[in-house]
Amino acid sequence: MKHLNALRAFEAAARHESFSKAAAELHVSHTVVGQHVRNLEEWLCAPLFVRHKNWIELTDEGRMLAPRISQGLQILSDACDAFHHSSSRNIIEVVAEPAISSRWLRRLIADYQKEQPHIQINLRSAWSPPARTSTDWDLLVHFEQRLSGSERVMNRLFPIDGFPACSPALFDRLDDPECWLHEESLPLIHDHGTNIWRQWFARFEPDSTAWEDGQIHSDLALAIDAAVDGEGVILADHIICKREMASGALVQLDERTLRCAWYCSLTSMHRITSPAQKQFHTWLMTRAAESLDSSD
Repeated sequence: MKHLNALRAFEAAARHESFSKAAAELHVSHTVVGQHVRNLEEWLCAPLFVRHKNWIELTDEGRMLAPRISQGLQILSDACDAFHHSSSRNIIEVVAEPAISSRWLRRLIADYQKEQPHIQINLRSAWSPPARTSTDWDLLVHFEQRLSGSERVMNRLFPIDGFPACSPALFDRLDDPECWLHEESLPLIHDHGTNIWRQWFARFEPDSTAWEDGQIHSDLALAIDAAVDGEGVILADHIICKREMASGALVQLDERTLRCAWYCSLTSMHRITSPAQKQFHTWLMTRAAESLDSSD
C-alpha cells in the first residue's frame, strides 16, 4: 500500500493527539510524522488536523477517518498474528462441542502432546461453532448438522448411537427394568431440545408422548452430568459416555439404539495450514476410527 506509513503516522497522531508522541511510538522523528500526515492530506485533498502552536486537534474529516483507519490497521495486525501463530510456532487452536471436548478430545490432546512436545494445542469448548470467517481457530470438532453448508470438506469422526441409560440409584428403584418407560419416577433428560428423544420414541414407541416432558439442558455434557447425578434417563452412547458406562456411573436400560448425530471435524479456510496441523488432524482421525471400532 502506497500510503501505509502515512496511515500509521496519522492513526498514532490521532490517538495521542500529538505528533511528538506518535513519533516516539513509531521510533521516527517529529518531522517525519508531520510529513507523512501532510502527504496523506494532499492525497485525500482534505485537512486532517488543525495545527496550533503547541498542540493539534482533529478536523471533522480527521474524526471521521481515524476510527476506520485504526480498525483497518488492527485487521492487518490480526492477520499477521494469525499467520505467525499457526505457521511459525506450531500452535493449533481447536474449538469443539462441550461433550466431545471434555469426554474425548481433552485426554487425546494430552496424549498427543506427550508424543509431540514441540506442538502446542489449545482447546476451547463452544456449543455454537465460531463464525466461518473467524481467524482464531484451526480445527473445529462439532455435530455434523451444525457444520452443514461449509465450503470446506467435513471429515466424519464417529456417530453418537444413543440408548436409554440412567444412574445405578435410579435403576435400583425399578421393580421391572424392562418396564422402565412406565415409571413416572424416571424423567427424561434432554440436551438442547426434545428432538433426539422425540426421534427415539417415534421409532420404538410411536404411541407414547413421554418425550414431551423432562428437563432440557443446553448441551450434551450437562445432560450427561445430570444423568450421572440421578436426575433422569439420558440417551447415552459407548464413546462419549465410555467412562461413565465402564465405571457403572450409568447403567443401560434398553438395547434399542438410535443414531443421534455424527461428530465431524472441519479445518479453517482462513488460516495457514501448517505441517503440524495436518499431522495432528491425521492422528485425530486415526484415534476416532479406533474409538469407533472399540465401541462395536
